[in-house]
Amino acid sequence: MVAAHNNLTLELVDINSIGDQAAGLNEPSGLTLDAEGRSLFTVSDDTKAIFRIDLKGKLLITDCFFVEVSDLEGIACSPDGSELLVVEEGTNAIICIDPKRRLSLRHCPLSGMKNYKEIKKYFSDGITNKGLEGITIDPLSLKVYVVKEGQPGLIIEVSADLKTILDARVLDQSNGFEHPKLTEKKLDYSGLSFDCSRNLIWIASDKGECIYLYDWIQNRVVQRIDLQRSLQSKKKLIRKIEGVAVDWKGEYLYAVSERDCTLYSYKIT
Repeated sequence: MVAAHNNLTLELVDINSIGDQAAGLNEPSGLTLDAEGRSLFTVSDDTKAIFRIDLKGKLLITDCFFVEVSDLEGIACSPDGSELLVVEEGTNAIICIDPKRRLSLRHCPLSGMKNYKEIKKYFSDGITNKGLEGITIDPLSLKVYVVKEGQPGLIIEVSADLKTILDARVLDQSNGFEHPKLTEKKLDYSGLSFDCSRNLIWIASDKGECIYLYDWIQNRVVQRIDLQRSLQSKKKLIRKIEGVAVDWKGEYLYAVSERDCTLYSYKIT
C-alpha cells in the first residue's frame, strides 16, 4: 500500500563547486544543516577537519576547524546546535564534538554500547572499508541513526546519550532496498538524513547514484529517486554521492559528490 507522502520529485535547482585544496576540502564525505538551516557542515575523509559552507557552497573559513579524528565519514548537528556528531569508519564510532570550543567531548564506539552483541556479527573482521558511513539525528526524540556501508547495509538506532543500541535493520530486498542496475551485494549506502516533516529517513547510495526514502516505523522503502547532476540532462546522475541533508520543513535536499567535490541543491515537490 503506497503512503500519501509517496511520489515525491527532486528538482535540481543549484550546482556549486565546494572544493578547496588549500583548506583540505578535497573529498566531502558527509553533510548536515546547522541548527538554523542557514549553512551546512561537511567533512572530508582525507582531512581531520570540520568544514562549514553556506547554502551556495562557499567555504566559511573562519567557522572551519581541525579535530583529532581520522577517517571522518558522516556528520550530524544537534537540534540546538550545541553538538556535532561525526562517525569514524575505521573504529565504527560516534564522536561528539563541541563546535564552539572546537574539541572532541566523547568517543563512543558501537562495540562499547549496550546490546552491541546483537549486531556484532555484521561487523566481521574480514570485511574492510564497509563500516559506518553516515549519521543523522531525529530532532524530536533525539535518537541517533547511523548507516553501515554494506556487506550488509545496516541502519542502527542509538539512544540520545550514545550508550545503547536500540534497534538495527538490515537493508535488503525484503524492505525495498533494490536497484534496477545493481545486485543486492553491490548496492551500498553512503549517507542519511532524518526528515522530521514526513517522519522518514533519506538514505543515499553511492554506487546506486540515488536516494531511498525509508520509513523506519514500517521498515520499508516508500520511494527510490535517481539524483540528477545536470540541469540539461536527467540521465546524468551524481557520481559518488557521500552526504545528504534535508531541511526541517522538508522543502530542500542538499547532496555532496565526493568525486566532483560539488554541492547539489534540490527542491522537494
